[in-house]
Amino acid sequence: MKRIFATLCMGAVLLGVYGCAMQPTPGNVNNRMDGAFTTEVTMTTADSETKGILTRYGNDAWSVTFTEPAALDGVKLDFLDDEVIASYKGLEFSVPQSAQAIRTMLSELMDIVDDMALEPEIICKQNEEGAVCEGEIDEGKYTLTFDKEGIPKEFSLPPYGLTITFDTFTESGNAQPSESTATTCVSTETTTTQTTTTAASAAAAATE
Repeated sequence: MKRIFATLCMGAVLLGVYGCAMQPTPGNVNNRMDGAFTTEVTMTTADSETKGILTRYGNDAWSVTFTEPAALDGVKLDFLDDEVIASYKGLEFSVPQSAQAIRTMLSELMDIVDDMALEPEIICKQNEEGAVCEGEIDEGKYTLTFDKEGIPKEFSLPPYGLTITFDTFTESGNAQPSESTATTCVSTETTTTQTTTTAASAAAAATE
């Protein structure tokens, strides 16, 4: 009887230890998003999927070039301070209606990443796959998931029904926008382009 009791007690102790080990534990995260980087992203909502190349140059300096869907392919949005400029092959125009929702959602992600970059350390819930950082903005709660190396994997913003997956991630130091990028965001140039592509036609129609 004593042997059975001892065995049961040992089993209970091991189960408790194993259960505790499986729980996420708070810890510091090696934030690889605090500098300049480029990443291929897939932005998914309940009724759309948009793909593009997202670049961060520094705080309040970002750009995204869409690759899907066809109506947005090649359209670029430059985010500099509080201004957003849309362009296609150098031709600038107002942000097309089809990109307004994505623009708003990306702005939320950018603000979160910029704020995190200013923090001396980030405390997240660590698990076997990496870490999950949770927070809340005016629109509601969000989660930002990292792998064990501090590379972002997924951003979720349930109030918008939005999930952004980071398909690739390349760091590029603490570079700032080039002069041409900065100029694109603050001035308008007269540029002649062909408008025979689907993206250009869709962008022009959206601004009428």
